[in-house]
Amino acid sequence: MKKILTLVMIITLMCGLLVSCIGDILNSAESLITKASETLKSAPYKVTMKMNFECDNEEVNDILSAMNMEIPVTIDGENILMVMTMEMMGESISTTATVVDKIMYYDINVGGQIMKIKAPLTDEQYKDFMEEQNTANMMVNPEDFATLTVKKIDGKHHIACGEITEDGLEKINDMVADSLGSLDADAEFSNISYEIILKDGKYESMILNCDYAIIIEGLTCNMNFEIIAEYTYDNVGKVVAPSDAESYMEVGYDDIIG
Repeated sequence: MKKILTLVMIITLMCGLLVSCIGDILNSAESLITKASETLKSAPYKVTMKMNFECDNEEVNDILSAMNMEIPVTIDGENILMVMTMEMMGESISTTATVVDKIMYYDINVGGQIMKIKAPLTDEQYKDFMEEQNTANMMVNPEDFATLTVKKIDGKHHIACGEITEDGLEKINDMVADSLGSLDADAEFSNISYEIILKDGKYESMILNCDYAIIIEGLTCNMNFEIIAEYTYDNVGKVVAPSDAESYMEVGYDDIIG
C-alpha cells in the first residue's frame, strides 16, 4: 500500500509539472491564441478540468480511479475559486480553495471532519499560484513536435501538436526527473499530444494526452493520462471570500500549498 500511495503522490506531482510547464504557440496559431487569451482577461469565466487515468496494473488502476475527477475553476479578475471532490480508500475528500484580495481561504472536509484555514499571499506567491491555474497556455514548445496543425472545422479552429520529437521527450523527462528529486522512483514519457479548440475567438476546450511509465521499488506501471479543459463564459458567478472568513485559522502559505 505504501508503494501505491507513493505512486499516486508522484503522479500528482508530475501532472502539476506538465500543466504548469508552458511555452508559446508559434506560426499561424499565434494570432488566434493571442486573441483568445485576451478574452480571458476581460471577463469572468469557468474552466472545468476533467482528468482521466488508465494503468496496466489493476491494483494501481483501482486507486487511480479516485483521481478521475472534474475540477471546476472560476476565474473572476484577480480572484479564483477551485473545488475538488474525490473518494479514496472509503473516505470522501473535498477541498475548496478561494483566493480573494490575495488571501487564500482553504476548506478541507475529510469524512465529515472539517478544517478551515487561510493565508495571506505575497505578490510573488499570488503570481505563481495564478500561473499554475492558468490552463490557457500551450504545454511545452511546439517546436518540440513534428507536427503543428491549424484547421477550421464547422466554424471552430483546431490547433494541435503531435508526434513529439526525441529532443522534446528528453526535455520533458529531464524536468520530471528533477521534480522527483530524492524520491526512489523513475518516470519516462513516451508520447505527448495537445489540442486547443477555439470558437468565436474564445477557448472552448483543450486536450492534453500523455503516455508514460513509472518505476517505483521494482513496480512498473505503464500509464495514460488525459486532461480535458472545457470553458464557459455565461452565468459565471462572482468569486467572493467565505461569509465566515474571519473564523478561519491563519497559517503560512507553505502550510497550504506544501
